Amino acid sequence: MKLYVTPTSPYARLALIVRLEKDLADKVELVWTRTRKPNDSMLASNPSGRIPFLLLEDGTGYEDTDVIVPYLDSLVSPRKFEPPGGEAYWPFRRLHAMVRSMLDGVSVWAREGLRPKNEQAPGIIEHERRRASRMADYFESIVGDPPLTGNLNTVQLALFCTLDVERRLPAFDWRTGRPGLVDWHARMLDVPSISRSLPPPGI
Repeated sequence: MKLYVTPTSPYARLALIVRLEKDLADKVELVWTRTRKPNDSMLASNPSGRIPFLLLEDGTGYEDTDVIVPYLDSLVSPRKFEPPGGEAYWPFRRLHAMVRSMLDGVSVWAREGLRPKNEQAPGIIEHERRRASRMADYFESIVGDPPLTGNLNTVQLALFCTLDVERRLPAFDWRTGRPGLVDWHARMLDVPSISRSLPPPGI
């Protein structure tokens, strides 16, 4: 199998962490790529061109972390990234959806910032900035509660990858006035699979 990733995608970073956490380096080859290349051979199997993309041995594949992560998790027992059962299930799914909304919005903001200045949409940037600020405030208020505490899970990984977008979007200031999130992010960086998931220099 081959996992196609880019060095800037927070969604790819999430898949990279799970690949490391599940010790799949021998089963899942990493392919560092760039998006929007019209002649990319990957497009034959992945017509949407979205990253990350997991190419299977039979030539088919999966896109989107919400599909790739559980698939990678299923390859080696025990599973580590399934939602909890019982009464904790729906609160977990609610928070996962909220983090995903924040991640999607911050990604729109970051992509808008890559456009030439005269082509950027200030209204979109401001909309996503306000959304990110509101959601950072919310996660600051619950940062000491499950599922942001306890065993590593997809809510934690998605929030970490969202906050990590600051590496390429300095205007995303989630740290000011949010000491709980700052401490939480620092602790997450101590997790080996997370610290090792940074792209190699020069990629």
